Amino acid sequence: MNEVKFTDTEIVEAIKSGGRGRQDVIRFLYKQQDLKGKIIQFVQRNSGNFQDGQDMFHEGIIVMDRNIRQDKFKMESSVNGYIFSICRFLWMNQIRKQGKMTLTEDNSRLDDVEETTPETQLFDEEQKTVLRKLLSNLGERCQKILELWKLSYSMDEIAKELNFSSPAMARKNKYRCQKSLMDIVGKNPELVAGLRG
Repeated sequence: MNEVKFTDTEIVEAIKSGGRGRQDVIRFLYKQQDLKGKIIQFVQRNSGNFQDGQDMFHEGIIVMDRNIRQDKFKMESSVNGYIFSICRFLWMNQIRKQGKMTLTEDNSRLDDVEETTPETQLFDEEQKTVLRKLLSNLGERCQKILELWKLSYSMDEIAKELNFSSPAMARKNKYRCQKSLMDIVGKNPELVAGLRG
């Protein structure tokens, strides 16, 4: 029996519709050996091992599924490309956490996505409230840049979305916005204490 294949549009529609169709496309995505291999290779080239790569592949599909259901995927890249960019982002974020800790908004919680319980969900909500308060001190453009970056958009995609002249310009602005956010964090220690739980 031939393996059923789905187009990107069919994948997105099935995930949004839920039910059996959603299960079928998720199962289909898990069988994408080329994508899985590419993600494992990326992780292995960046301080990880085979198992780390498999874990990232699994988490990437979970986050992709959630983002599609929340209308965060804008079909500006292929579904496989989107999953890869999520995995790349999650893994680089994990490396940053293990090494030099930097503020990356609420993404530290993404790698706990498998163990969602009512307690962790409540904790997530509290964190999101704190982050919203911090981010509300930034200008609207900075908020948008950081939001897109958090959703694993490339600098090229951010440049197009926000009409920057080049990806380098988008990167420069993202850096400036992050620095502004760090300054705000420094001035609001009582809020940041809430983030650390």
